[in-house]
Amino acid sequence: MEKEEVPTPEARGSGPVSENHEHVEHIPADVSDAEFKWDFDIIVNLAALYIVFFASTWMLIVPSSIIGFITEAFPTEADKSVWIATAITISNCVLSSFVGLLSDILGRKVFVLIGMVLGLIGTLVSSRANGMEQVIGGQVLSGCGLTIGYLAIALTQEIVPKDKRPITQAITAVAAGVATIIGPIIGGAFIKHEVGGVNNGWRGPFYLGAGFFFIAFFTTLFFYNPGPRPNPENLPIKTRLAHVDWLGIFLVAAGLTLFLVGLFYGGNPDKWTSARVLAPLIVGAILLIIFGIYEWIGTKTGLLAHVLFKHRNFPIALSLNFVGGIVLFGGQAFLPQEIIQLYTSDAVLTGVDNLPFSISAVVGGALLFVAFLFTKNAKPITIVSLSIIILGSGLMAVMEPHINYAAWFFPTVLLGLSVGLQTAVVPLIVSVCTPNHAIGTAIMISNSARSFGGSIGTVIFQQIFAHKIKEILPKKVVPAVLKAGLPQTSLPSLLEAFAAQSQALIAQVPGFTPAVYAALTKSAAKAYADSFRYIWYSLLAFACACTILSFFLESTTAMMTHEVAAQVEHGHHHINPLHHEHHENGHPEHKHDHEHKEEV
Repeated sequence: MEKEEVPTPEARGSGPVSENHEHVEHIPADVSDAEFKWDFDIIVNLAALYIVFFASTWMLIVPSSIIGFITEAFPTEADKSVWIATAITISNCVLSSFVGLLSDILGRKVFVLIGMVLGLIGTLVSSRANGMEQVIGGQVLSGCGLTIGYLAIALTQEIVPKDKRPITQAITAVAAGVATIIGPIIGGAFIKHEVGGVNNGWRGPFYLGAGFFFIAFFTTLFFYNPGPRPNPENLPIKTRLAHVDWLGIFLVAAGLTLFLVGLFYGGNPDKWTSARVLAPLIVGAILLIIFGIYEWIGTKTGLLAHVLFKHRNFPIALSLNFVGGIVLFGGQAFLPQEIIQLYTSDAVLTGVDNLPFSISAVVGGALLFVAFLFTKNAKPITIVSLSIIILGSGLMAVMEPHINYAAWFFPTVLLGLSVGLQTAVVPLIVSVCTPNHAIGTAIMISNSARSFGGSIGTVIFQQIFAHKIKEILPKKVVPAVLKAGLPQTSLPSLLEAFAAQSQALIAQVPGFTPAVYAALTKSAAKAYADSFRYIWYSLLAFACACTILSFFLESTTAMMTHEVAAQVEHGHHHINPLHHEHHENGHPEHKHDHEHKEEV
C-alpha cells in the first residue's frame, strides 16, 4: 500500500477523501518513529481505557459464572435464570451494531462516561435485587454500559501508530484476561464463605463490579482526553447526524432484538413451535434481511458503509468474528458446566479448575505482540490460533469423569491460547484495514457480529446437549441405581429430583440410600461426559470453517505504518476534564485550535 504525501498538518486529520487508494478513504501523512513518543499523556489515556475495559469484562464474565448460585437465592424463579447472561448478550449484540458509528460522530469521551454510569447503576440494581427479574433488569443496564465500555478496543488503537497497535491490543487482551481469571474465583470465595449471609454471597461480585465502574468513570473523566476525531469532509455535527443511517440503525436494532429474544425463548421454556418463539424469530429475521438488502443496494454510506468493504480483510474479519463467536462463546459457555458436572461443584474450585483456560488466554493475548515482532503479519497468527482451537476441541471430546488433571489441563490451555490470540488479532486486522474516521464503527460492528454468532452458537450447542443428555442420562442412570437397590417405583421421583438439581428432593426419594447416591453420581457424570462430547464435535466443524476463512486474509505487513488515526490532547490533563468534549470531533470552526497538536 502506497503512502500519500500530505504536506500540511490539517490534511493529516481531516483532509479530503483520497481517490487514489483502493483500500482506505484517506491516509494521513506518515509519522516517523522518532516523532511518536510514549509520553505521559499517551500512557494515562491508555491506562484509563484499560480500566474501562477491565470493568466491562468483569461484568461480562462474572455474573454468568455464578448463575447457579443466584438461582439458589430465588429457587421459585429458576426458569428465568438463563436471562441473566442473555440480557448481557442481547444488549452487547444490538448496541455494538451502531454505538461505534455514533461515537465516531459525537465524540468518544461522553460515550464512555455514559457507559460507565449505566454499568454502575445496573450493577447496583442487580446487587440489591429481591427477585430474579430485578437481577435481569440490572443486567440489561450493565449490558448497555459494558458494550459502550468495549469501545475501548478501538480507542486504545486509534491513539497510537498502526505499527504500535499490536502492543496496545495485547495489553487490552491481558486486561480482559485478568478480569476473566480473578472474577470467578473472587465471586466463588464470596459465595463459599456466604459473605453477606446465607445465599447472599453472589451479591459481592456485583458490588465489586459497581466499584470498578465507579473507578473507570473517574479515570475516564480526568485522564482520558481524546483529540479531534478525523472528519475528512470537515462537516459540523448537525450535518453529520442528519446523514446518519437512522433507518439502518432501526432495522438492525429491531431485527437483532426480536431475533435474539425468540432464539433464547426457544426451548427455554417455550417450545420452538410456539408463537412466542416463532413470531419474534420470523419478524426479526425478515427485518435483518431487509437491513442487509437496504445497506447493499439502498445506500452506500449507511451503517455498513461501502467504504468499509473496500479492503477484503474487513468482510473476512466479520465472517471470522461471526463464526468465531459460535466457537468461542459456545465453547466457553460449556467449560464451567463440564467442570461442575465432571469434577467439582465447589464455588471456588470451579474457578480454579478453569484457570488453565483463563491464564493461557492472557498468555495468548500477550503472544500477539511477540508474534508481530517476528511476522508483522496478522494472517499467519490468525491461522495458527484457529488451528490450535481445532486441536483443543478434539482433545476435549475425550474427557471422562475424574480424568487425570493433566488430561484436562492440556486441551483447556490450547483453547485458552486460541481464544486469547484470536480475540486480540481480529480487532487489530479490522483497525488497520478501515478508514481512520470509522475505526469505532468498524470494530464495534465486528464485535456485534461476534456476539450474534456467539448467541446462535450457544443456543445450537445447548440444544445439542439437551437432546443428548435426555437420551443418554436414563440409559446410564437407571441400570446403575436399580442395581444399587433403588425400588423401580422410585425411578420417576429420582429422575425428577435430579433434573431439578435439588439435593433435598433427592434425599426424600423412597428407597434412597448412600449406595444409590454413589451409583447415581457416578453414572450421571458418565452420561454428562458422553453428552458434552457432542458439543466439542459440533464445535470442531465451525473451527474448521474459521480456519479455511482465515487463509483468504491479505497480509497486513504493508498496513503496519506509523500513521496515527486520532491524536490525544497533550499537556491538558490538569484542566477541566470535560474541556475537550465540545471540539472532539474536529469541527471546522475548532480545527485551527488543534493544528499545533497534530504533529505526533
